[in-house]
Amino acid sequence: MTSDTDRDLVTELVHHPYVPPAGFGAVPPGVYKASTVTFANVAALRSRSWKSREGYTYGLHGTPTTFTLEERLATLEGGRHCVLAPSGLAAITMVDAALLRQGDEVLLPDNVYGPSKELARTLLADWGIAHRLYDPLDAGGLAAMIGPRTRLVWLEAPGSVTMEFPDLGGLVAAARDRGVITALDNTWGAGVAFRAFDFGVDIVMHALTKYPSGGADVLMGSVVTRDEALHHRILQAHGRLGLGVGANDVELVLRSLPTVALRYHAHDRAARELATWLQAQPAV
Repeated sequence: MTSDTDRDLVTELVHHPYVPPAGFGAVPPGVYKASTVTFANVAALRSRSWKSREGYTYGLHGTPTTFTLEERLATLEGGRHCVLAPSGLAAITMVDAALLRQGDEVLLPDNVYGPSKELARTLLADWGIAHRLYDPLDAGGLAAMIGPRTRLVWLEAPGSVTMEFPDLGGLVAAARDRGVITALDNTWGAGVAFRAFDFGVDIVMHALTKYPSGGADVLMGSVVTRDEALHHRILQAHGRLGLGVGANDVELVLRSLPTVALRYHAHDRAARELATWLQAQPAV
């Protein structure tokens, strides 16, 4: 059954503010492709800022098309800021690069997305960044593991493949009480199952490749935040890593996003029916 909150989300995704060019009242946003961006004069060039979403500096740093998707994804998650990446793993890497330095430690749930664990085991280790795995079903255990070097705690709800759902509020509280930033891989929740920021999570990451895209033909990721200073750290890492996304891929996600809640609930109903049927099978 669809709740009032679900209906509000569906409506917001369909009717998210978009102002088309004068005299051209198209429903979908335009697709802008650019690398070089021109300026009206030298003063405008000198005053440009990669931190601002009010203007444009270079295609890698954003276009009207990418800004529109970022705004809609921030709305989906209940955040304020969003940065796109060319894949979910690229989005994870962007967060790690923004927040971790040599000598730091990151904590990962033991049911974490496999490539994220491999990233910590290899590239982060090469950078002098340690990692440890924690039991996501034991918030007290996480609290005991957090030490003076811990800078980031990754969360998954549910966990990849094994699908355990943790005490998200308890895990976030354990990190927050010790001054540690939390980042949630919310690919499974898709911004539809629950509002992660309501639990106090600092960063929400998505593999847009999955539910928001919906067509198995796009690779993309996103990082959503509420805190502006945290957003600027991630935006800086995005620029330094050169993580651009193609306009055509962005257009595909924009096209699919208005139906993500409807598709998610259809998946939910089908999965429950399948689970009920499987319970009655003697071979299971």
